[in-house]
Formats: sequence, C-alpha cells, structure tokens
Amino acid sequence: MLRRGICLMIAGLAAWSVPAVAQEAYPSRTVRWIVPFPAGGPTDTLSRILVARLAEIWGQSVVVENKGGASGAIGTDIVAKAQPDGYTVMLGTQSTNASNMIFFPNLPYDPIKDFQPLTLIGTACMALVTAPSVPVSTPQELVAWAKTQPGGITYASAAPGSSQHVAAELMVRRSGMNAIHVPYKGSAAAMPDLMTGRVSFMFDNLPSALPAARAGKVKALAQTCAKRSPSAPDLPTMEESGFPDFAIEGWYGIFAPARTPKPIVDKLSADINKVLLEPASLEKWKTLGFDPIGTTPEAFAERQKADLAYWKKMIDYTGIKVE
Repeated sequence: MLRRGICLMIAGLAAWSVPAVAQEAYPSRTVRWIVPFPAGGPTDTLSRILVARLAEIWGQSVVVENKGGASGAIGTDIVAKAQPDGYTVMLGTQSTNASNMIFFPNLPYDPIKDFQPLTLIGTACMALVTAPSVPVSTPQELVAWAKTQPGGITYASAAPGSSQHVAAELMVRRSGMNAIHVPYKGSAAAMPDLMTGRVSFMFDNLPSALPAARAGKVKALAQTCAKRSPSAPDLPTMEESGFPDFAIEGWYGIFAPARTPKPIVDKLSADINKVLLEPASLEKWKTLGFDPIGTTPEAFAERQKADLAYWKKMIDYTGIKVE
C-alpha cells in the first residue's frame, strides 16, 4: 500500500509539472531571425528595424542571421527544418515562399506546407534604376539607348527568378531591347556594380533603391507601383512611362516552421504587428518606401497561396527559366 501511495504521488507530481513547463513565458531565450539573403538588402533592412524593437518588448535577444544563396533557398531550408518551438523565424518574400516553388520543383522543402505564416508585414513595389553614367532619364530613353549599344546591355537582379528578374524580363520582352541578365546574391551585392556602370540597370525594391537614388548613387527612372508610392510621389510609374499593365508588387512576411504551437504563433503575430504599426516604425517605413500592412496568420496564408497563380502567369509570359 505504501509503495502504491508513493507511485501515485510521483505520478501526480509529474502531471503537475507538465503544465508548468508548457506555460513557461515565451520567449524565454534568444530567438533566431533568419534572413535568406545577404546583409544590406531590403529583407535585411526591414528585419533589423523590427528585431531591435521586438528585443526591447520581449527582454530577450533576437539575433539576425543572414543565410543567403540559391535564390533564398538556403536560408529558407534552415527554417523549414528547424524545431517548431518559436525560436526560429524568418522574413520571407514572394520568391522564397511562393514563386521559388514554380522555378525550383526539386526544392528540399515545400514553401507552403513546411511553414507557418505569422503575418504579412507589407508590400513594396520596385524602382527601375540605372547607373549614373547611363545617359537616360526615362524608361523609353533607356530602351532607345540600349538598342544603339553593340551587343546590347546588361541588367542585374537580386537572384535568378526573383521579382527583380521577372520585372526586367517583362520590360525586355515588351520593348524588344537586347539585355543580358546578370544575377547576384542579393540586391546589396548588385548595387556596387550598378553604381559603377558594370551593369546598366536593374529593378530593385524601393526600400533599398530609394536611399541610393536620393544619395545620387543611382538614377531612378520609374516605379512599378500601380499608383505612385507616397514615399516617391515624384517618381512616375511604369504605366505612366508608356508600359501598360506593368504593375508589379512584392511582399514581405514572417514565417515560422510548420507545427509551431498556436499560442506562440498568435503571440508572434500580435507582437510583430504591434511593432510594425508603431509611430516610430511608420516614419522609418515611409523613408524606405515600404507600405506596412500586418495581418492575421490565416489572412497571410491565403495571400501566399493566391500569389502562386499570379507569379505563375508572369513567369509563363516572360519565359524565364532558372537552371
């Protein structure tokens, strides 16, 4: 009887301890924030603004890790295979978690099934930018100038199959210009060659293109927004510049590994959305040309799936192939 009583007491203590562990405040240790592109690009810039404030709110370190390469697939794969405990998250894009699924059918992960969407933090269109040495000031002038260059010209992109790549190929196809694609490992890696004229132009996301243009390091000719961004009211759209039906918008969102517990998912989503829309953050987003949104995990999941059809249509039209 004594032995049975001791066993029951031990079992009771064990049962009592499980909820105590499960209810441990989150986060209680360092959170890894994966950026699947090199430092200095728009995903990195947006991440560091969010991370600095989240660390203050949580009272825990949030460490940004840049894991670039393979069009964002290397860093994305790290998150897909991480423990679903809320301590590894990533800032993904429409390429890493949507269109890469079309370009790379043999990815080591599923961009949708292996991830838990947390929130769509916002959208940003792109700017068509050229080297300062290129003697043009409009998209139409760029096309005309390119056609006079023996052998054509070159254009950069953040990665093969990226939204920058798709936008440039759309322009090339529509205009009949001769331009050769030069892919880089992120926008930040491409920008120095654009500034010096080693490549002639690129489409780059507003959060990284606008600061460079304002500093006179590149020339901004137009933007891919359907309407002029409030951050760049003086920059005409591609449609205004003589390219009908040329509105291309990318998105940025936060993901955790699939099967992350719902209480943690809800907390991450709520806290990130709070930081996203704080007055101090809004001032920074305006400077970067970034349009913040903030959604529920469910709404973001629907947007992610819907965008697959859109990007497939664009990719089929441009005929882009990524080896």
